[in-house]
Order: sequence, then C-alpha cells, then structure tokens
Amino acid sequence: MSGDSVQVRFVVAPFLPEHQPALGVSTLIGVLGRSGISADVSYLNVQFMRQIGWELYYYLSYATPPEILAGEMAFLPASPDLLLGEMVFAPALWGDAASNWEEYADRLTPLLEVKQHTSGATPGGARREQALHWGRARELIRALREDSPRIVRQWAQEILKGKPRVVGFTSTFQQSVASLALAKELRRLVPREELTLIMGGANCEGDMGKALSDNFPFMDHVVSGEGEGVILDLVQGVLGGKGGRPQPRYVAAPQIEDMDSLPMPDFDHYFAAIKDMPMAKRANLTAESSRGCWWGAKAHCTFCGLNGSGMAYRSKDAGRFVQELRSLAGRYGFNFFMMADNILDLKYIKSVFPALIEQGDEITMFYETKSNLRKEQLELMVAGGVTELQPGIESLSTPILELMDKGTTRLQNIQLIKWCEEFDINVNWNILFGFPGETPEEYAEMAALIPALVHLPPPGGCGRIRMDRFAPYWKTPEKYQLKNVRQKWAYDYVYAALPAEERRRIAYYFDYDLEGDIDPTVYLQDTLKRTEEWRDGFSRGVTLEVKTRAGTSSVLDTRGGESRETVLTADELLALKALDSIQSPRAVLTKVNEGREGPPLPEADFDAMLERFLERRWVIREGARHLSLVLDRMERQRIIDLKMAAQLGKLDWARFGATPATTPGPARAVASSR
Repeated sequence: MSGDSVQVRFVVAPFLPEHQPALGVSTLIGVLGRSGISADVSYLNVQFMRQIGWELYYYLSYATPPEILAGEMAFLPASPDLLLGEMVFAPALWGDAASNWEEYADRLTPLLEVKQHTSGATPGGARREQALHWGRARELIRALREDSPRIVRQWAQEILKGKPRVVGFTSTFQQSVASLALAKELRRLVPREELTLIMGGANCEGDMGKALSDNFPFMDHVVSGEGEGVILDLVQGVLGGKGGRPQPRYVAAPQIEDMDSLPMPDFDHYFAAIKDMPMAKRANLTAESSRGCWWGAKAHCTFCGLNGSGMAYRSKDAGRFVQELRSLAGRYGFNFFMMADNILDLKYIKSVFPALIEQGDEITMFYETKSNLRKEQLELMVAGGVTELQPGIESLSTPILELMDKGTTRLQNIQLIKWCEEFDINVNWNILFGFPGETPEEYAEMAALIPALVHLPPPGGCGRIRMDRFAPYWKTPEKYQLKNVRQKWAYDYVYAALPAEERRRIAYYFDYDLEGDIDPTVYLQDTLKRTEEWRDGFSRGVTLEVKTRAGTSSVLDTRGGESRETVLTADELLALKALDSIQSPRAVLTKVNEGREGPPLPEADFDAMLERFLERRWVIREGARHLSLVLDRMERQRIIDLKMAAQLGKLDWARFGATPATTPGPARAVASSR
C-alpha cells in the first residue's frame, strides 16, 4: 500500500483466502478509474497471513469439523458457519463486551479436535488432518484475540496514510468482524466530515446489510448487491464532484444488466502485496464471465443460498471475454483462472472455447456447471483450457437429486465423472446428506453401487446440508417440514453484544429442526465406509478400462482386489462404445447392428451380452437407461487431435456447430482503468 495521496482505499480484511486477488474491489477500481478517481486496495488478509504464518491463517480460513467418521477417514465438509475467524477480532470490535473465548472454544473442541489413529489404519485411509491440531491452534488463537485491538489500531494508521476520503470494505465469508473493528477505529480517529466508510459484499445482501447499517452507525453506507452501479455516485457525493447525490445509509444497488459495461479488473495491488512471498509463484487469477444462475432461475436448488439479490442470468460477449482473459494473463504472467461464475454460459462452449483452442492459448481455468453435459461439449471445454470442473454433483441417488431440484440424475452424474477421468481433468464433487424427505434405502443403494465406481474420481467429502439464507429451505421452511429455524450458535458468540433478533438478521447460516428427524449418521455408515474404500482404491490406481493390443481389445478390471482381463468380441466392443453415454438397450442394439459386418445381431444374443455386462458391473442401469463404466483412456487423444487440427486451420467447426468468438473492435474493446 502506497503512502501517496489517494482518494479511495478499499480494504480486503482477513479471513478472505489469500491465493488470488479480490475480484469485486479490483473491478470497482476500474469503475472509479474511468472517471479519474484514484483508488487502491489494502490487502490486509495477505499482510495478516505474513504476520501469523501460513499454517495458522489457513486454519482460521478453512478450519472444518470432522463431522462424520468412516472407518479411519474423516470427511471434512466446508463449515465456515463455525465463524472461527470472526471470533479472532471480536475483542477489537466489542472490547470488554466480547463473549468468552474459553466457552466458545470448549463448544468447538468436540468438533475440531483431531484424535489419534488406532490400529487398522490403511495408507489410503489416513485422516485428512487440519494444518494444525486444535489443541495447539486454540492457544495461538487466544493470543491473537488478545492482540487484536493492537493489530486493528496499527491497521488504522496504515489505512490513513495518503489521507483517503473514502475507505471501502468488502465482506464475504469471514471478513465482517475485522472490517467492522477497523471501521470503528477509523471513525474514532477521523470524523465523518473527513472520512466516509462504506461496506459491501455478499455479507451485506438484503436484511444482513440492513442489520449492519442499523447496528453499526460508524459505517456511513452499507451496499447490498452489485456495487459497480452505485460506487461512483457514493464517491462523487463525498468528493463533491459533478453528478454526486446524497445516498441513504443502506443502499440497494441495481443489478448490472450489461456485463460488457464492466471494466477489466485491476489486480496490480494484489501482486504488489505478494511480490516477495513464496505464493507469488503459485497465485492464480480470477475472472467472471457471468452473474446469476440460469438453472436457478428455472428451479432454485433447495439448499443453495447464492444470488440473494436475484437469479437473473447475464453474461459477457464471448469475444470481449476472450480478450479479457488474454489481457489479464499477459499483464500478470499467470494463466490459471478461478472463474467466479455460479454456472457456465453454455453458449461459450461453441464460441469462447473454440477461440481459445484456435489461437493456441495456454490459458487454463476452473468452472462451475451442471452435470448434464454432452461429451462433445466437455471435449471443447477441455481443449479450450478447462482443467478443473465443479459440476454440482451432490448425490448418486436420483430421488435425492429430485429433492434438491438439481434437474439431473444418478447416471448423468456418473457419466460426467467418467468422462472427466477419460479427459484427465479434475472434477470436484461431494456427497451431501440430511435432506428433508430422504430415505435410508437410497443410501443403502448408493453403498451397494460404490464398489463398481472405485476406478472413478471419488467425492472430495461427505457432509450434512446447511441451511443458508436465501435458499428455499430458509425462505419456506414449512414447505419442507423444517421448524425452529434460528441463527447458527456461533453468531451468539461473535455478536454477543447484540440482541438475539439482530444476530438473526446478520446471520447467513442457520440451524433448524426437522419434523420426525432421524440422525442420518445412523443409516449413512455403510455409504461412508464404502466411500472411504473408494478413495483408497482410486489412490492406488484401481482401474476398469479397455485395452487394445495388436488389434485385440479387452477389458482390464482391477476392482475388488483382483486383476482380471477379459477379451472382447467385436460385438461387445461395439456395445461398450455405444454405452459410453446413457442409452436404452434398443438404441445400443441399433448402433451395434450399424457397426457390425454381416447380418443383424439376434436380440436374444444382445440381451444375454447386456446381462453379462451388468453381472460384471461393467454397465449399470437405472430404469430402462444403461451406462458403461468402462474407461477408454485413449479418449484423451481426441483433445490433442482437436487442438492440433484447429491450430493448423484444418478443423471444420461446423462439425461442432461452433463459431470461434472474434475479438471486439474498438467500439467494444475491454475497458480498463489504465
């Protein structure tokens, strides 16, 4: 952070993860820069990590409880609702009114303590531990809490260098208490006439923002929603510039309808903050190509609390977005992007990715999408740079997926997991449980299915669903037989000085009771044990795949602890290829007959062959739909061939129904703060 004069200073407080720049404030810098207003970003999260060390910072940012034990494995679902990071700065905000740390820590102990292994642990089944044991972390965090008022006072002096007229705080995840404590200290030092304090971000949406505005009067404005549409008026109102107008304390920002009107984010201050740190070599970029959720606008997933301000889906022009990715990668020297989108715009598959393929860009990225992709769609995405995918897979039970309103099926989920393994990309997914209306039988069926899947990427974790603000479960709990909805217990410690109703208004995470509630851990044990075996098997390289040698094809199956190789007939090979995607038996038979030489295969012979596949668990079915589980690792060659043909100008894009996006002309060039 420079001591030079600056008009606006944005603050990124702990405990935002430190591995990438903050996208929101980086975009706001561009908005202000277009009007000649100077702004910078103070990455206090990076500074604090440098001060306390990576281990402890990581623990405070990501600490998650081992809620479910499966054999020797602890599945650690993300649990920011513990608010452990928020508790660190509570004394700086509340002073003597801060809640008792020991009482809170005692309540946390059975959730976070890491128990020692006993005999019987397997190498693949070792517990995934936290970076620190809770016993040691507890003492370090106590010391940090005691030191938090001094830390905040030091931050305030740094923030005031250069005499900014506006200080803006972004709050997502566990950033609210540190931001509020710092804002309170700034207000103590500088009167409102000389310094305006603004807060925005996901923690300020809707009634959460109104509660922050009502309970923390030292904050001049709290912005709910997309800040790019109001930041200029707020700042100009302070600076007295032309166009500024008075704004209320709580500001409901409008949605940005034209995504192409947004400037390219400015990450200069982030990379300056990390330039002499080891993470400078492993940081990644972030970008957004869209906002909202096109699926959520049709059917809101019952547990999803994202897009509280509105689901309306908007995306950037494909050519403009390609140019933005190339510009950011060229400017900062990093090629991997964590896309902030809730869901991929499917139109990009036939425009953005072909453009990246054609030009041979080395850009790679993470995206979220739905699991009902076709293989040719995934092929274009992977060839275009997608190396990590989060497809919203949260169960392998179609009835449970229906309870979620996911709009997908068990077979679609498994199909995509299989294709990701064939194309060699990381697929991030989890098993969630505890849905209102779920039955133990579904988990028994899932447990019975898992041994057939151990050659495919396993779930990253298994966790009980949360109730998040804005989710259908929260909006209409009575519809799902949920009762006694209340803020998560951790809010009662973090915001102990506020009345209970105000804590409820600030909360994003909630507890609830389910009518006729049955502890899911009772009927989940077999599923968890099998999932542990899955992770173990996959880590050991268990496989089920087609092998071709000297013109002869076979299936190698090492599931179940044995290695079996079965030679395939020509008809069996044709059938397995047809079953690479979900098919009905009749459709498979048709494809076999189209590919075979000689007369059609008798239906009885086909039925017998399909039954053998099912018995060997090479194929699974749901109703009348069937899917092969057999991998063809040579499918990776499709990606190589596609990229080579495109870069040599020999690819017929019409075969994919695709048209590579073109770079926008001067009138649509990417706006920058430079």
